[in-house]
Amino acid sequence: IQVIDISSGGIAQDFGDTANTASTSGSASSSTRMLLTNGYIAPASTNTIEFITIANIASSTDFGDLTVARRRTQSLSNSTRGVHVAGSDVSPAPYLNVIDFNTIATAGNAADFGDTSAIMSHGGSVASSTRGVYSLGYVAPSYVNTIEFITIATTGNGQNFGDLSAAKGYHFRGSICDTTRGLFAGGYNPAQNTIDFVTMASAGNASDFGDLIVARRSGAGTANSIHSIFAGGYLPGVNNTIDRVLIQTTGNAADFGDLLVKTHEMSGSSDSHGGLE
Repeated sequence: IQVIDISSGGIAQDFGDTANTASTSGSASSSTRMLLTNGYIAPASTNTIEFITIANIASSTDFGDLTVARRRTQSLSNSTRGVHVAGSDVSPAPYLNVIDFNTIATAGNAADFGDTSAIMSHGGSVASSTRGVYSLGYVAPSYVNTIEFITIATTGNGQNFGDLSAAKGYHFRGSICDTTRGLFAGGYNPAQNTIDFVTMASAGNASDFGDLIVARRSGAGTANSIHSIFAGGYLPGVNNTIDRVLIQTTGNAADFGDLLVKTHEMSGSSDSHGGLE
């Protein structure tokens, strides 16, 4: 686990370790606690969820289980609830449409929330305090540009929100949002450097925000109320770049610093992202 101060640039620092050596994880957080869906622990996908207390530099602890084992969940959250959208497993059902949720303050197993409109994977997600918005990413046999939304405090199926500027998957995963705006960055079909944004309270198509420093996929993203950051990813070749943008402007990303360790297929969260206010 690597940690940065979003308000100031520099090199990421060591935070601790996950309890399991895992990849293709998802993450959701309140202002105090971060949930990690483990994703893939060789040789199979897993349903395990871990948590950390964000203020304490320490390794993660067991939290509970998802309803279905899977990797690449598009997790999102408000201040009380973490929601884990879809993901992928292995044949004969490689892509899923299930949505789970947890109460972040209370350790325990996830419960069923509803379903996405399609069996899908490899998308991204953002959230305000009331609404979660996610991209479908890959709906076999092709990448799509569809975006859906849910109301976090209720349960139910995803509803159409609009479209991204291009059909792509493998977005940066994490809470890349302030209270009003959510960003979908990077991706693959082929490797992308584009950043799109949506106004989460208003359904509609995404608009162009700018570009990442380097085209890449499968990195981690998160935000505070001012900045979004985009860390790591795959070029091809694993990357340690961290980019940053001002969420309420538009424009290309600027250099923020570097990860301590080059990595990809991870997720990010913070104690101050848009879903918390």
